[in-house]
Amino acid sequence: MLDKEPYEFRESDTLNQIWLLFRKNRIALFSFYATLGLLFIAIFSPWLAPYSSDMQFVGEELTPPSWNNTGKVIYFLGTDDLGRDVFSRLIYGVTYTFGGSVIVVFFASLLGGILGILAGMSKGLKSRMLGHFLDAFLSIPILLISIVIATLMEPSLPNAMLAIFLALLPHFIHEIYQAIRQELKKEYVLVLRLEGVSNLVLLKETILPNISVRYIQEVIRSFSVTLMEISALSFIALGAQRPTPEWGAMIRDSLELVYLAPWTVILPGIAIILSLLVVVVFGNGLCKTINKYYE
Repeated sequence: MLDKEPYEFRESDTLNQIWLLFRKNRIALFSFYATLGLLFIAIFSPWLAPYSSDMQFVGEELTPPSWNNTGKVIYFLGTDDLGRDVFSRLIYGVTYTFGGSVIVVFFASLLGGILGILAGMSKGLKSRMLGHFLDAFLSIPILLISIVIATLMEPSLPNAMLAIFLALLPHFIHEIYQAIRQELKKEYVLVLRLEGVSNLVLLKETILPNISVRYIQEVIRSFSVTLMEISALSFIALGAQRPTPEWGAMIRDSLELVYLAPWTVILPGIAIILSLLVVVVFGNGLCKTINKYYE
């Protein structure tokens, strides 16, 4: 501990104080642990699911959930029209839907953050041209761009993820670019520049900490968009294909059974909503905690 530089002690103390404040928000804390739980399930779903996602039980087709009078405990959430266990397929779906969203947002936030910082810190005609280009790009909905890109490739989950990544990246770059440009116009930045502070030190010590909340908000927004779009592209047959247990694909495959076996459609929809809710609540709670700490 004694070998640490003074700024390292300050950073450690800041993180500890933010964590202590965050723990007081029980709903946000629960959502944090729920998010970690989803990540754990996404990684270890083959070992957590009671059955394989494509295992068919002959004679058990459309068995209702266990709380129904005709349901069975061994098929806790019932089976679909092919006799596959819905609970097992939902667990596997965490990997494809939630895990796929995490991968897309991770790379979009990493590359978009780097490019946004480089664009925001640049000067002159190139910076202004890039800003105008990104402003024009934002007029096109992300879903529409994703659909256009996905139609040019073979329908599959990896291609759908690539399409969403390419559609999401300019939006992320634009958000970070705008955040940095706004910070550069503030008086404290001008004062620091007059004192001879380099751009690298200015970026590390002041600008990045001040845009951290906005960055987190953009990550959460991007995750919400990505999860919905992975499900949407699979639903319209441009994403995951049969028999992949992606939640949107599960809804598409069982849509004709909505009146006969509603659990095959409702349960994947609930999984999508709950996953979105958990991550959004966690992100909002974290942003509020950071803002409260710096007040």
